[in-house]
Amino acid sequence: MRLIGRSLCTIMIVVSFFVLSGCKALDTEFAYQLTLSESSIVFDMHGAEKSLSVAPFPEKEKWTAAYAEEEDWFTFEAVSDALLVVVEPNYSTQSRSGAIILSSPEDHFEPYRVEVLQEGAEPLEFTTTVKDHEFDSEGGEICFTVSSNYDWTVGYEADWLTVVHEVPSDRMLVLCQPNESEERRSAILTMYIGEGEQMQVRDVVISQGTRAENPYFQLLGKWEITAAKWYYSPNGSLNSLDYNPAPADYYLIFDIEQGEYGKTYVMSDFLYPGTSLEIRYEKETGNIVIPFGWTVFSYDTYLYITLVGTSKFSYASLEVDGVPSEDFSSIALELPAVDGFNYVGFGLWTYNDNGDKVALGSRYMPTLFPMGPIVFKKQTL
Repeated sequence: MRLIGRSLCTIMIVVSFFVLSGCKALDTEFAYQLTLSESSIVFDMHGAEKSLSVAPFPEKEKWTAAYAEEEDWFTFEAVSDALLVVVEPNYSTQSRSGAIILSSPEDHFEPYRVEVLQEGAEPLEFTTTVKDHEFDSEGGEICFTVSSNYDWTVGYEADWLTVVHEVPSDRMLVLCQPNESEERRSAILTMYIGEGEQMQVRDVVISQGTRAENPYFQLLGKWEITAAKWYYSPNGSLNSLDYNPAPADYYLIFDIEQGEYGKTYVMSDFLYPGTSLEIRYEKETGNIVIPFGWTVFSYDTYLYITLVGTSKFSYASLEVDGVPSEDFSSIALELPAVDGFNYVGFGLWTYNDNGDKVALGSRYMPTLFPMGPIVFKKQTL
């Protein structure tokens, strides 16, 4: 019995040894770990949400995530089998980098480092033709170009303006309604180009005048042809006496009437009753352009020329600029000299029943020395 008891005790000791030895061997071979789908996440300047898969071993092993350093440009969320990372847009031209540390609450494995990288933004490029602009009283539209590698917007507060900005076509159209009030008006268009620290803000002033100060309307009315001194030759000769026209002389008084707004006028009763001559309005300069030599109804209106130092004359067909004064009370004619001839007077011809051109009896010429300028003066009521 003693022998058997000793043998059983020996067997139990041996078994216990092997059991304990086996447990120790298992602890040595077992390794806690995380398997990641990638060790870094890369974003472009626009940012986004991305995730990487996290597979712990054993499956129920717990893990946590934390910033490697304090960051404010991305956030993350740790779920059972993934790490979700959300990155904000980067409007700086500098790239950004940070990291997230994955670790075990029980220190079963060494921490894992996940790099978070983001590209810098493109430098802002921006060109435009936008500038301050004044509309006349009748309004209209103006188109500007705006070219940028970033989106842009326009803000304004004016119910008399409509702004259409078309980013894909690099176009900004400003439409202005007529100003029927007696007050000038203005508004500020604010352009926002780019984003974040690269954003540029540009203010543009859009203004509009009244009809009372509109240059086109200032030239409407009754005008008188004036010069320092005149010859009046109703029979087509240069032998008449010096002529001093009276202010009410119908042959020297005419009307400028509205034609196509901003483009043309009509000169009525110029040199003879019933004439109607279309003249151009140059909006950019504010000048008028008179086409002498054009037929108006059955009449032809010409500028007469004389060779300096002689009494010979002829007529010419040409366009003459009329330059208004600042207060619109007069229009000075810019009479050119061509081949030694100076344009010094007006004449009007018509045709007889046989088709022959005959003098109608309206020819006005300043004296040769001094010629003096030919000026239209506005009649006041």
